[in-house]
Amino acid sequence: MKTGAAAILPAGLLAASSRVACPKGATLFRTGGPTHAVFYVESGAVRLLRFGREGEEVVLHEARAGEFFAEASLDSARYHCDAVAAEPSELLKIPAGALRALLEADPRFSRQWIAILSRQLRSARSRIERLSLKGARERVLHLLLSEGRGPGCEVRLAGTLKDLARHLGLTHEVLYRTLAAMEREGEITRADGVLRRPG
Repeated sequence: MKTGAAAILPAGLLAASSRVACPKGATLFRTGGPTHAVFYVESGAVRLLRFGREGEEVVLHEARAGEFFAEASLDSARYHCDAVAAEPSELLKIPAGALRALLEADPRFSRQWIAILSRQLRSARSRIERLSLKGARERVLHLLLSEGRGPGCEVRLAGTLKDLARHLGLTHEVLYRTLAAMEREGEITRADGVLRRPG
């Protein structure tokens, strides 16, 4: 059974693509650079960044395993943000021209691509909704309810608790205290990198 990009992309497009190993902190492209590729995260995470007036880093999105990023390069001559590996990452680099040609030539793949982007958009909207919540406890519960699987709303952590804190827009100290309190009160359980709601 095919998994990852092989389950999504046709063999011809996979053959035209290349695998890229990125150390943490590596820059894949910068704002204003000419567009050349769309990327698929096989493992790790890549942050899409812009910078505020004072030079502060603004994270637009953190693409994780199973997600595409830089899709806007299909309809733009320039990248609109920086892309930086948040941790050691394995990526598939898909030539933008080849992907664009396939979308124009293959209606079935075009529909599949729309479905993929729709899922990513729903996930992004869920993250935005979660970040609008004021309390750390509310953000953790929202994560479990919106992204959890099964009756216990299980969420398997893709990285460390520091990564989760950043994903939730919290300091890691606040997240540690919140998870400990929620465990004590029986709201969640934690084991082997999995958060879940008991019962």
